[in-house]
Amino acid sequence: MEEAAYWILFQSVFGCGTARSQKVLEQYGHPGAIFDTPYAQLAAGGGFTKGELARLSGATVSAAQQVLDRCARLGCRVITPSHKLYPRRLGEIYAPPAVLYVLGDVEGLDESLAIAMVGTRSRTTYGQRAASDIAGGLARQGVVIVSGLALGIDTDSHAAALRGSGRTIAVLGNGIDTVYPAANRELHRQILERGGAVITEFPPGSGVQPYHFPIRNRIISGLCQGTVVVEGTRHSGSLITAGHALAQGRDVFAVPGSIYSPMSQATNWLISQGAIPISGWRDILSQYEHLIETPADPSPPKSREGFDNIEVNVYNRQKGNAAKEKTGSSRTEQQVLPVCLTPNQQTVYQVLEGEPLDADAITARCGLPVGSVLAALTQLELLGHIHVHPGRRFSL
Repeated sequence: MEEAAYWILFQSVFGCGTARSQKVLEQYGHPGAIFDTPYAQLAAGGGFTKGELARLSGATVSAAQQVLDRCARLGCRVITPSHKLYPRRLGEIYAPPAVLYVLGDVEGLDESLAIAMVGTRSRTTYGQRAASDIAGGLARQGVVIVSGLALGIDTDSHAAALRGSGRTIAVLGNGIDTVYPAANRELHRQILERGGAVITEFPPGSGVQPYHFPIRNRIISGLCQGTVVVEGTRHSGSLITAGHALAQGRDVFAVPGSIYSPMSQATNWLISQGAIPISGWRDILSQYEHLIETPADPSPPKSREGFDNIEVNVYNRQKGNAAKEKTGSSRTEQQVLPVCLTPNQQTVYQVLEGEPLDADAITARCGLPVGSVLAALTQLELLGHIHVHPGRRFSL
């Protein structure tokens, strides 16, 4: 079986962006070691869930070849972690994608400064102008602009990068054979024509599903040295991408806005938590003077000290009850944990069943150092996994 086929089958069994896939790879080292092992031996080993075993039994060479043939017809590259074009930064994140389906050009990405631009679909005129000015200015300086092809801030950012004669990459939450939203079909075409790329980890034929987008957001941030959040409400999906960026050790920038604008709640909150406030593209480039030459900005670099102690976590919201497969743990049957939490975050999350608790009570129950508890609570709050009550008490 060829290399790409192993990874395609691996992804079909263990899914996209899951902690489970990473744990299996840590054990076996390579998908080939799994699929070259007799099924009976895998089943007898007890290391797989019932659902995984069922999918393993149906993972055939012909199924992988069908995907490869479809990609060939689409003119789509299949890039796996062992491929020379697999982005190095993406390989460094937690739960890196097993397969990337790529239209266009990703060569040289590792040598480029790349910045993610994210924000709400319901952006204001202010948000549209800010996204356009920042993305356009960065693109003119040779920065690669990465976003998600959605309406609103994503569209503004991609379009501004193209107007600035720059390179832009769109990361999809669906199969490479579908342009979503359809209104961006022309933008999709221009991205490819002007040296950019459209990528996804979802195989051809994968439809548009709401739970795909939080999963794909880790790729948007993972491709980049920094992520800019332009606008969004306090519960905006752009906070998920910011959470991924923090988990990946990348910079988070936020465009400040009016305290009276609901669309500035996300960015103003991020700034209060330590994100780097920016007033233009020069503020971003001032953080990367060692990577790119740019006119000096008179203002000093902003600190991101408020994020330094936040623990690593990658958010992945699975559809419905897909995560409820039995793994032999009574805890799994009682409560489904969000996927891709670190051990500390899992521990904190699991003591939050029932009445709201303050940090002292949580620390006493979970037995972790108070600093670790506070860091985990901050990240869980950022990603929307927990509720915060008056008096800084927390619950699920």
